[in-house]
Amino acid sequence: MVKLIFYTRQNCHLCAVAKAVVCELQQYHDFQVEIRNVDDHPDWIRAYGDEVPVGIIGDRKVFKYRVKEDQLRLAILAS
Repeated sequence: MVKLIFYTRQNCHLCAVAKAVVCELQQYHDFQVEIRNVDDHPDWIRAYGDEVPVGIIGDRKVFKYRVKEDQLRLAILAS
């Protein structure tokens, strides 16, 4: 099963918008989402702190800042 790692943080408007897109896609496509707050781990802050929201599938960054539903759908289906 495809797993999307979703890096986010509290009080992030773009993160809330991205999460809504991810939740919408989950209604139509079978994939798991692991939500990680970047502020919970120093390595995550260094890697993604300036880019949230960030979505990772496998070793590929499939979105940052803004998520486009059609592009994320294609990434999920291709994985």
